[in-house]
Amino acid sequence: MKCTPSTAPDHSSRDAPRSEGIKRYAIPAGLDPEERFEHWRCWYGSAIDTPARLEKTERQIRPGFNPTAMSLEGPGFSLVDVVNEPAICHWRAPAPAQNWLVYFRSSCAGFSFSGRSEEISRGTVRFLDHSAAGSFHAPKGLSAVRIHFDRQLLGLDSQSMKRLEGLADIREHPLVRGLILPALSSWQDANVDREVGRLQPVFRSMMTGLIGSLLETPVDDVDLKPARIAAVKKFMRRNYRNPELGVEQVVAYSHLSRRALYYLFEAEALQVNKFIRALRTVEALELLSDTNSWMRSLANIAEASGFTNLQAMRRAVKDATGLSLSDVQDQPGLAQIHAAGLQKLLGS
Repeated sequence: MKCTPSTAPDHSSRDAPRSEGIKRYAIPAGLDPEERFEHWRCWYGSAIDTPARLEKTERQIRPGFNPTAMSLEGPGFSLVDVVNEPAICHWRAPAPAQNWLVYFRSSCAGFSFSGRSEEISRGTVRFLDHSAAGSFHAPKGLSAVRIHFDRQLLGLDSQSMKRLEGLADIREHPLVRGLILPALSSWQDANVDREVGRLQPVFRSMMTGLIGSLLETPVDDVDLKPARIAAVKKFMRRNYRNPELGVEQVVAYSHLSRRALYYLFEAEALQVNKFIRALRTVEALELLSDTNSWMRSLANIAEASGFTNLQAMRRAVKDATGLSLSDVQDQPGLAQIHAAGLQKLLGS
């Protein structure tokens, strides 16, 4: 079972959903330990932009060898999320002008990059240079997410990159803590395959904003807009069941003025207040069309959906579907169709 990184096939799990830009990895059953390593080595070499080769660090591969990984490719970047088994990865020069932003999800006493060994604590975020020939050693259980970004597309010269690589752990930077870490911590949700088109510009704009902030250079608001919209939408999705959530709470969360918030969402299908109302309406439709909905009072369903009162839920459902609440309960199939239409407007 021999292959090289340049010609390695996509060894995605057969049962995993497929989507352009997404690659999932899991070792198939029926392979002996050595075959398992070879399978992983081939996948890894084909999953990242820079041709790289994995080599064993142990004479024998243990029977429980079972790394996992997932990657997302986008314009000017790629993202690789991996839980390692012991291995050394190395690449040759000349390599593309790329660097990594690495989020270490596990502590690591033995991590080394191009000959520099160091201890890494859980949650560390670092820039690492990947533009020249180099290598890294990953011990067993190292869990990390790497964003590979094209420095040329971000307008970065070698001096700028040296400044970024010289920074210590940047996990406490506001953009890292508030945008990038939440995105990297939850990007593998069940719907990621349907959201690839949305994720690509979001990750790109987050990186642009972060690098601009760290280098103290101006960043075009157009580059930051997708990341800001994604962060605000995530906040609303997380809190819509709270009847107190409204535009003012979103303004406070986003640190934008009401006017700036409306401007941010001007090209979106739904403005902020309508986005929140649609989230609540979808929840109400799902609860009302449930086979056990008759066991709950309408007031209870309204409260569970985030509406301030029953009348507010009644108006929202009527405006969205043309149906009364009793019609929704009598025709659950029709209610689900309307709910799906709202979900499409919401972008999920």
